Parts: sequence; structure tokens; C-alpha cells
Amino acid sequence: MSFGGVDITEELERLGGLADVTSASRNIASNVNNTYQEQGSRRYGQTLFYSTLSVKAITVTIKLTGMYDFFNAVQEKLGGILNALDEKELIFGDEPNKVWMATWSGQQTVTVDDSTSPPTATVTLNFDVPNTYAESKTSASISTRGANKFGSIVKRPDGSFKATINNFGTAETQPTITIKHNSENGYIGLVNASGAKAVGNEEEADSKPAKKSEILFDYVSNNWITKGLSDGLKNVAVLNDNSWVKDGTLYIDNAWGRPHIALTGDSRKSGMHSGTLTWDIPADSQGQKGAVYEYFWWRQIFWLGSATQCGSIQVTVTDADGNFLYGAETIKRRAGTLTTEYNILVTDGKGGYRILESYTFWGTHLDSQNPFNAERGWSDLLRSDDQLRIFWWGSYPTRTVPELKGKRSAKLNVTFNVWGDHPAVTHMYLDSIVYRKDYVEYQEDIPNLFRPGSTVVFDMAKDKTYIDNLKASDKEADGAVPLTIPTGTSELDLYFSSWIGKDPEITIEWKERYI
Repeated sequence: MSFGGVDITEELERLGGLADVTSASRNIASNVNNTYQEQGSRRYGQTLFYSTLSVKAITVTIKLTGMYDFFNAVQEKLGGILNALDEKELIFGDEPNKVWMATWSGQQTVTVDDSTSPPTATVTLNFDVPNTYAESKTSASISTRGANKFGSIVKRPDGSFKATINNFGTAETQPTITIKHNSENGYIGLVNASGAKAVGNEEEADSKPAKKSEILFDYVSNNWITKGLSDGLKNVAVLNDNSWVKDGTLYIDNAWGRPHIALTGDSRKSGMHSGTLTWDIPADSQGQKGAVYEYFWWRQIFWLGSATQCGSIQVTVTDADGNFLYGAETIKRRAGTLTTEYNILVTDGKGGYRILESYTFWGTHLDSQNPFNAERGWSDLLRSDDQLRIFWWGSYPTRTVPELKGKRSAKLNVTFNVWGDHPAVTHMYLDSIVYRKDYVEYQEDIPNLFRPGSTVVFDMAKDKTYIDNLKASDKEADGAVPLTIPTGTSELDLYFSSWIGKDPEITIEWKERYI
């Protein structure tokens, strides 16, 4: 038996006696509370209005064998283990795959029996489970890759998909549904008996005269950032600030088991030095180069090893004449602080630049302080001629930049900067980047919400929707209700745009619950 990750019997026996869990009374479900409604003039009986389950009570009995100093030590030890302000994982040895989120409740007791030799004692522990159910540690899942005992996902003749789900638990549960697109798509609809979710526009067409979006390069899928390093031109980028010496060496770092582009340590010389990577934005399907409607998404890591470190990473766009247009800069300017800036830079139209927006964060490992830590790092910029849509920590502000109007992009650059008199940032990486050109002329396709390769995740337990790891609940249709999976066998329907070219990959995952 463990509580909050602590094996209780093991901890107690370290105190010099024996401890054995003799019973763990979980009973059958918890108290059922029925609410009835009068039937007006009808005499006989009432109508069941609704039914709820109370907090579940679990009583655990532990037999102790030892001396009185052992029993006293046990009481003190258990007080420390159980002293929690919120629910902790409660797991029993006879059901190691079930997790109860429990908190201690009522009076915990130790009763000593002097009639035995050596003395024995009985410990009684009382727990409450507020959500009333246990959840399996391992997940059940089904996918379009094939059927298994948990069900299947098959395509219907009309292009929709039917998921048949076998929930072997004893309570309804909330799934996570992941959809990876193999072609453009404008709509996802999910429906079962419990609710419905929809993202996008069901009526969105795939064609519109002379307009579409095209992915012109993609260094996201299959760890292709390694290809991005080999494809890009080194140390030729046009920077917003020309005082940097572009002589750094870029390489692939494999921290945390995934590839990143990074700046080698030998770039840390006296003065201000950069290592840059430049990709020419390819021509679109009509042979046209340059864009005023474009979008790029990237993942970067910016995690300080100490407050003395300084450096910056920039993702910028330049034109065919070598002029800086706009971009994003993540910069640690000063030693002695963890404060780091995320700046949106734009041309001032006079050969220089200005800061359009500036945000700050702390360059630590914590999710609450750093959007660019090891587990996250996603960002994007969307340009519509003189309009820039910015992503910052879940928000999407849009700003007007008159100096950008009509200026066509030509190159996308990534720059790593270091100050020679300061240690470089420990984890300053580019993990992935993808570029999309919007409103390509003379083509029928239009920009759709879901690009090829994009991943959409519906987390029903949190009632959150994510597109490529960015929150997208604002794109849901009005009246959306999170779906649950009932016990036994049930069905869930999935709908996509009628014109979708290739079938998406669909995975439905859940954890069984037991009352």
C-alpha cells in the first residue's frame, strides 16, 4: 500500500517492527443519493430526478508487531505521511493498476493489544476519495491503425469515421482524442450520446478562385530539423543589428533525446558573435517567389543555467534586397537576473528597426515561469500584409505595421547570439520550424484551419483543445459539450471536411475508472 508515492508498510518497518496491511475496505461504490420529484396530481410514487454518488470512504487496517517505542514511532511517522493539504495517489498491493486520489479523513487510531507476546497493535486509517472512483494507471486506446480488444475505428462510405469503444471500467471516463492530418482539413466534428465537439467550419470549401495556402518547407516532422541544418546557408543572414560578427558554428545537440540546432561552445569569443542559418523561401506552385501573406511556426528552447548567462535567439524574415522586415527575438541582456525578454521586432522603414511588442519571463525550467522550457517552446507569427498576429502565452494580439505593407519576404533566418564576456545560455536551441505561404494566386485551394502534418488534441478531462500544442478552444463551435465514454460498448462518430484528400490518423485514448 502506498500513499503519495510512499510505501507505508515499508516505511513503518524501518522503525524496527513488523507492519502488515490486513484489510483495505473499499466496499461497493459509495453512498448513492437519489433526488426525487413530486408528480403533481398523480398519487402513486415520485419520479427519479437525478442520482449522485457521495465521497467514497476507504478504511485500511494495519497490524503492527513490536514494542511500545515502535508503536509510538509509527504514530508519529503516519502523522507525517498522511499530513497532506490535497489529494494524493492511494494504491493497494492487490490492485496495483488502480489509483485512488484520496485524502485522510476523520480520526486515525492505534489500538494496542498487551495480551500477545510480543505486543501487537491495530492501526486504522480512514481515507476519503472526493471523486469516488479509482483510475487505471495504464491507458486503453484504439486507432485507425487496427482493431484490438478495446475497439476499432473504421471509415464509413460517406467519409466519416465510426469508433466502437469497449470501456471495461465500471464508471464513465473522459477520453483524449488525437487527430494527425495527412492533408488539409477545415473541420472536425465529434459526436456521441454524451456530447459533441466541433472545431472549424463545416461549410468551409477547399476551393476559392486564385487563393490557397502552401507549406513551402517543413522541418517539423520526423526530426527533420537535422535536414534544416544541412539545407540552410550558414552565417549569411541579414540581422536587425549589424554589429554582430557572424562567425559561429551551428551543430545538432541531442539533449533530452531529441535533436536541436545549437551554437557550439567555441563561438564564445571576445565581443558579440553570431551563428546564423538562412533558408530561401521557395517558389510556390505557380512559380512565384515572395509573400505578404505568410505564417511560420517554430519550437525553441531558452533555458538558463545561471543568472550570469547572456545570449539571444532570433527568428526573422528579410526581403530579396537584403532588408530586415520583422521577426521574434528571445534575449537575456544582463547578468545577475533571470529576467528574459521576448520581443517582436519590425523594420522602421529607414534601414533600422523598432520593438513592436516586448514581453518578459524568467528563463527557468518551470512551466509557470518559462514558455520556452524543455517541455514546451512553441510559438508562431502570422502576417497579413501590414498586419502581424503574435502568439504569447495563449493570447493572439494583432498589430498593424505600416512599414510592412506590400513588402515581400524572401528569406527566413535563425540567429544565435552570444556575448563573449558572458557565459552563453545553457539550452538555447531551435527544435523545429515550418513555413506556410498564404493566399497563393491562381489556385483553387484556400487556407484551411488544419495544415498537413498538424495535430489536433481534444482533452475531454480538461475540456481543452490544442492545435499543434497551442490552445485552440476559441476555435470551437458554440455549445460544445465534452464527451464521455460510458461503460460497456459505445460508439463515437468523427466527421471531417467532405473534400479532405487523405485520411487522418485517429487515436482515442482513455483510462478506465472504477467505483
